Amino acid sequence: MMKNFSLTDFIAKYLRYPLALVISFVVSAVFFLAIPVLNVLLFDKGVKTEKELETVTEVEVLVSEKKPEVKQKVIRTIVNPNPFKISSNMGVGRSQNFQMDLSLARGAAGDGVAVGTGGMENVVYEAGEVDEQAQVLREIQPKFPERAKRMGINGYVKVLIVIDVYGDVAQTQILTQEPAGYGFDTEVLNAVRQWKFSPAQLGGFPVAQKATKEFRFVK
Repeated sequence: MMKNFSLTDFIAKYLRYPLALVISFVVSAVFFLAIPVLNVLLFDKGVKTEKELETVTEVEVLVSEKKPEVKQKVIRTIVNPNPFKISSNMGVGRSQNFQMDLSLARGAAGDGVAVGTGGMENVVYEAGEVDEQAQVLREIQPKFPERAKRMGINGYVKVLIVIDVYGDVAQTQILTQEPAGYGFDTEVLNAVRQWKFSPAQLGGFPVAQKATKEFRFVK
């Protein structure tokens, strides 16, 4: 006697194993795919935040290491090596040169003072008698005498100088010194004898010229 099989019996008898296999595969696939999704949803935000914090921390460390050091400026007082003031005549431009002493520069004939026998190079001319006056090339300033410095004494010196045809100081003479005996004259002579000039010119030739110079020593 044949039994009537329903659809349920047919599925239960012949299709239960394939269905079970399909269902198992689907469940495994869903579970397998769910793990990355859960990682992204649950853990990726926290990891990203941690990485961002680490990046910020590294940047801060680099900035701290590369921060430039601020160098402090050291201000030092420079002591003036010449502890005296020169008279205003020393500030006159080279084009004006020196104040000429006319009373000593003129000879008996009024054409200059002869300082020896010979030609033009042995005559000392005054400023108004030359075409171009002597020009200073090197000027050494006199030192303040140590004794006068210790005693706090100021001084004044006026010196006569003769500039020869080679631009050297050929002669010097102290005209005035106040006060005497403290070495102001010695320091002035030591300085002016080292001066160098381009010589005065007359008719296209170098000639000797005389001039006076004043120095004021002020503490």
